[in-house]
Amino acid sequence: MRAIKRTVSVLLTLMLILGMVTIGIGAASAAESYKINVTSNIGASASKVYNASSETVTITFNLKAANVIGTRGVITYDKSALSLADTTAKNIFPNTTAGLVANTTKTDGRIPFSAYSLNGYDFDNSNVFATLTFNILNCTKDVTVNLDLQDLIGSTTIPNKNEEDEVAYIDNDTIKDASAYTATVTETISPETSSPFINDVRLALEGKIGLNFYFFDSPAGYTASNIKVEFNGPVSDFNKVVKLTSLPRGTRNGVAVRSYTYYVYAPMMTETVTVKIWNGSTRAEVYTITVADWVTQHVAEFENSAPKVVSLMKDMLNYGYATQVYFDYNTNNLANANNDKKLVLIASSRISVPSGLAQTPNLTSIGARFNKCSAEIKEGTALRLYVNVTDSTKFSKATVSCGGTNLSFSGSGTQQVAILDNIAAAYLDTVYTFNFSNGATYKQSVMNYLKGVLENNSSDSNTKKLVSAIYWYNQSANDFFGE
Repeated sequence: MRAIKRTVSVLLTLMLILGMVTIGIGAASAAESYKINVTSNIGASASKVYNASSETVTITFNLKAANVIGTRGVITYDKSALSLADTTAKNIFPNTTAGLVANTTKTDGRIPFSAYSLNGYDFDNSNVFATLTFNILNCTKDVTVNLDLQDLIGSTTIPNKNEEDEVAYIDNDTIKDASAYTATVTETISPETSSPFINDVRLALEGKIGLNFYFFDSPAGYTASNIKVEFNGPVSDFNKVVKLTSLPRGTRNGVAVRSYTYYVYAPMMTETVTVKIWNGSTRAEVYTITVADWVTQHVAEFENSAPKVVSLMKDMLNYGYATQVYFDYNTNNLANANNDKKLVLIASSRISVPSGLAQTPNLTSIGARFNKCSAEIKEGTALRLYVNVTDSTKFSKATVSCGGTNLSFSGSGTQQVAILDNIAAAYLDTVYTFNFSNGATYKQSVMNYLKGVLENNSSDSNTKKLVSAIYWYNQSANDFFGE
């Protein structure tokens, strides 16, 4: 292979889709479950549950890139748990057979490969890059199959005429231009891995962001009263161990289920939520998921049938990303890493709000002076009203309400705050009226507050990202929920 050029002269779209993870299993088993994870240096992480009944896993990497003439890399897998079922190189790399060199018989869990052809390879439209079927030897741990695409070469001419026409998309493990590619993940289990405990997991979008877990009310092969469910994740308020029979009971698609919702804050969309199922003192199953991974794995379900919910989910991931960057939280694992909907920045003038908002109320007669109102963005979404107490006797009888709900003042000394909490995405632009017991009112919305923040920090890139992401998240929620 000729040396790769160090300068990218043509901006081309590159998309690696980690797709079609198919696990063949028998009947539902009581055995403990683990995950087969699929990773790539330019694709999203993906994973599927397997158990002792699982027999094979097929992983297909699809590549979309213009005018590809060369590639080099290595696929690695855990040889203690997986064995390659078909070692025929041309079957594994069906669309780079010209100039293909691949060692598929190594015993150390590696498949190094390279291919180079001046006539190019057909990846202009998404096409199979590599497809591998593994026999599952045992089920004792989580395992990983990884594609490290070390070099990917394009050309400004096909067939390639000379070295000067080469374009390096990836050069010796270095991605030369991250904006030149996008990555998504598609997974399909066939037949579906069956859990005797978990009926379904869905995204919670009704208000706060989270995951709805549905458990079978009567898990096959088990006594429901012996089952406990342990939840662990980034929010301590939702970490607990509960008896299955203590969870709320309902029906889902005609099946009796128990349910639990685990909520996360916006910067935590890539934080793992782990569910452990205990049969007495014996761990029977483990399930892990993140909000971002759930979206990546399921977005294809809704692309045609519910485009509005797809838009909402993608804007939600951008919202998570913007809060991570703004608050410098877990920025090595960004929520929008696999999101093909780019965040569009807006100016404060884009945010339309009614007049008469944020006008200071006179609270003298109830022993207080209005200080400020701020919006909570990091840990949920809320409006916080701050007041300074000037007469503690009068203030002891003071009240404030919003929408018929009484809000309590709390704080220390003369600094007191009343909080309107858990404002859903579709209501971020809603004007809330706070009514004080002396008849004074205060009107504010989250978007109006953020409009002011953007006006005062228009040159700060992270502020632009945060406000822009929340704006589009609210717009998509309005569209989806009809607000």
